[in-house]
Amino acid sequence: MRRAAAGHAVSAGDAGGLARVRRWAASLKVRVALASVLLVAAGVFTAAALVLAQARERTAEILREAEAANAQRLAAIVGQRLTNLQTALRSAAAAVPLEQLDDRAALQAYMQQRQVTATLFATLTLVDAGGRTRVLRDEAGIRFPEISLADRAHIRRTLDQGVAVISEPVLGRTSEEPMLYFTMPVRRGDGQMAALLSAGLRLSSRDLLTDLVLGAGGPSGRVTQRSFEAQPHVETVIVDRQGRVLAHPDSRLVMQPVQEDARLAAAWAAVRASGVAQAASSALPQAASGALIVAAAPVPQQDWTVLRLAPAEQMLAGFEAGRAAAVRLALAVAVVTGLALLGGLVWLLRPLEQLERRARRLAVEGEPAEASEAGWPQAGGEIGELVHALREAVRRRSQAEQATRSLMGQLHSMLHTAPIGIAFTRERRFERVSDEFCRLLGYADGELEGEPALIIHASKADYEALGPRVAEAFAQRQEFCGDCEFVRRDGSHFVGELKGRPVVPGEPQAGTIWLLRDVTAERAAYRELAWSASHDPLTGLANRRHFEAELQRLLPEVGPESPAAALFVDLDHFKVINDTAGHAAGDQVLREVAAALQAGLRRDELVARLGGDEFAVVLMHCELEAAVRVAEKLRAALQRIEIRHVGRRLPVGASIGVVAIPPQGASVAGVLQLADEACYAAKGEGRNRVHAGPAQVG
Repeated sequence: MRRAAAGHAVSAGDAGGLARVRRWAASLKVRVALASVLLVAAGVFTAAALVLAQARERTAEILREAEAANAQRLAAIVGQRLTNLQTALRSAAAAVPLEQLDDRAALQAYMQQRQVTATLFATLTLVDAGGRTRVLRDEAGIRFPEISLADRAHIRRTLDQGVAVISEPVLGRTSEEPMLYFTMPVRRGDGQMAALLSAGLRLSSRDLLTDLVLGAGGPSGRVTQRSFEAQPHVETVIVDRQGRVLAHPDSRLVMQPVQEDARLAAAWAAVRASGVAQAASSALPQAASGALIVAAAPVPQQDWTVLRLAPAEQMLAGFEAGRAAAVRLALAVAVVTGLALLGGLVWLLRPLEQLERRARRLAVEGEPAEASEAGWPQAGGEIGELVHALREAVRRRSQAEQATRSLMGQLHSMLHTAPIGIAFTRERRFERVSDEFCRLLGYADGELEGEPALIIHASKADYEALGPRVAEAFAQRQEFCGDCEFVRRDGSHFVGELKGRPVVPGEPQAGTIWLLRDVTAERAAYRELAWSASHDPLTGLANRRHFEAELQRLLPEVGPESPAAALFVDLDHFKVINDTAGHAAGDQVLREVAAALQAGLRRDELVARLGGDEFAVVLMHCELEAAVRVAEKLRAALQRIEIRHVGRRLPVGASIGVVAIPPQGASVAGVLQLADEACYAAKGEGRNRVHAGPAQVG
């Protein structure tokens, strides 16, 4: 009987426990608690997913734009280096002793004097007009092989067309190394080509490509690890138009087709499909190149393309770590919220009157959710649910604010790791500013936040003039991009490239995002390169190309009320000075002649060195008679130049031809021809004199 009673008691206990479970399952508070946990979890995860997705896309876009800027900058550096090498070769070609091409001693002396050129190129070869080698300088020394190079495409093109050429990359015949050949025509005083100078350069030379792809370098415009390789896994590759690798961190791929590397082949296919290699530099959409962020830019005046390959996964590794932390935080919030709901529904139910008093105290005192939970009513049913709802509303608000603050802190950290200056402005004040933006302007991290945007501009007038330009670009749904002058905190100025776009197009109240980089050195290098292209490096005067362009511009201004004249100046016995005192003395004479011409003319007169010992002057608003007087004055000034050699004075004189430019029908070639003929007549009359020619210019 006892066992039966015990069994009956156990059965009754099991039934009672099952009934309690059923009551809990059917209880409104349990259902509300479970529903609340699911809703909180879904809301937190949805909000986090949306915010993180937008942040990831914007971060990827910033990285693509930064890589596009890096690719364009690298392409400009390669183009500038090619131009500098051509300039050096042109300078060496100007010194070739054309009258002594058969004199090996003179050719050897010429090659020995080309120390600077020899440091820039691996080989330096002088080739005559028939395509035969006269002298060669390479690592083995100076030689006279006398072989024909007329079968080489770059030599043949220069001989046939008389133009400077940069060859396609080829393997050297002896060194088996990838080489690039430069050719430069060597002309006589009459403009006829008498020879050419060929220079070979290894593609592995650090002066051309290697330091760009390896991230090495230093000052004077070289690329540095710090400036271009903010991420060590970014690859820089240079490819020619046939898809052949010219420079690669892996030297084994140089001169190989891009298909040898699967990632590079995919990136090159995306570049060709988008047409970036034939247009301005750009960052390709990530989808176009798979898991790579690819940027490309064409090299100026050369069918080469600079590629920047960055694995998207590694570039965004910091972001992914932040997203994982945000997911864990959201999960923790959901779990804590669910546990709090369940606990609160169990023991925080109070009668309605007690709940009202507790609620009034919250409203009057503004008690925070983190305060003591004492005083909450304990009750069941709808009153308990109401207590729970009121309590959890306060708690969830606090938790949501904490989660938002944490997420904003992570986004703030990601913003400040960007390698380019980034700022967000609203109503002309800085709201968020990256560390790099502050560094560019000389401020401490975050010091600019809350300050007016005006303080970084060089002047208030510049800032006010910038507004309409930005508004016009935004109205056309375009990104604003332009150079502006900025002032650092210490008062120093610099030129910055400013890019901007609205956070939400058409809604200025949403703010604007700006990208800033310092381009002072880049713009200065461009101006110096432009000056070098239009001026003679020895005398500083305008070169022939610039002179002819300026004369063409001035010809329409000539008229009866605005006469003009042209002077052609040819030095007498200049070859004697070169042969007797040497080329250094000859160069000094040319510099002093240029100085004398500039001193004897108004600052706005056009004066140029056409080549060799020939100079030209254009006198605007000047009759022929006055021009003759100016020419006599210049001739006398040139005659006063003294060059002494071995104790005796070497005379310097000039024959000057003067012609009047007619008001109509004149051409550049006609003016130069008549002036040259007048100069020739002056030489025929005994040299060191001025001859005025006719005014009929064709």
